[in-house]
Amino acid sequence: MDTEQESVCSREFQRCQFLLDEITESEDDTDMSVVDHPSFAPHMDSGVLETYFRIPKVNWKRQPKPTGPNGRLSVKQFLLTAYRHFLEWVLQGERLGRGCHVVLPACVVLAIHQKYTAPDGQYCGHQEAEDSRG
Repeated sequence: MDTEQESVCSREFQRCQFLLDEITESEDDTDMSVVDHPSFAPHMDSGVLETYFRIPKVNWKRQPKPTGPNGRLSVKQFLLTAYRHFLEWVLQGERLGRGCHVVLPACVVLAIHQKYTAPDGQYCGHQEAEDSRG
């Protein structure tokens, strides 16, 4: 990751602890990451993300409709939806509040980038709340 702030490990990300505990209960490996959780891959499935994108409670002000080919999500929309869906999963119904942005674990960001690769290979990285509105 580009910055130290973006290089956080899922084992250092407190909100992932319950998922890591589930992995280590069933496995004998404490070096596992949240992306090794059996539910991680299904949460990142394109069909799941497209469904999540269409849920009315998710407020997509900038791009409320799919902008990809054939009425599907664009790569950028898949990336943003995957980030939000992961965060929703680890928050377990808790709300962050308006303008609160969280740096996701590096392993999660890399896994999402591998699955939904930007055509130009460029990613903007974490932006603070005031930076992301403009």
